[in-house]
Amino acid sequence: MKRQRPSRTLFARFTRISAYGFVLVIMTFLGLYGGLYLDKVTDMAPNFTLLGLVVGIILGFRGFLHEAAAERSKSS
Repeated sequence: MKRQRPSRTLFARFTRISAYGFVLVIMTFLGLYGGLYLDKVTDMAPNFTLLGLVVGIILGFRGFLHEAAAERSKSS
């Protein structure tokens, strides 16, 4: 029985979407640690941490949703 291999374009699409998932995690951590650093410098405990976390999540999801919408419009 011969297995059918996925096409290169399908593999490239999966790789690109997975990379944006990785970017989502990186942006979240960068926002969190940037906020922690600003809290340490300004001595304003949770304010910048929460702000940095929210901004990091928003920026990460923005890129991910933009890429998902482009893939969806490309396939239709």
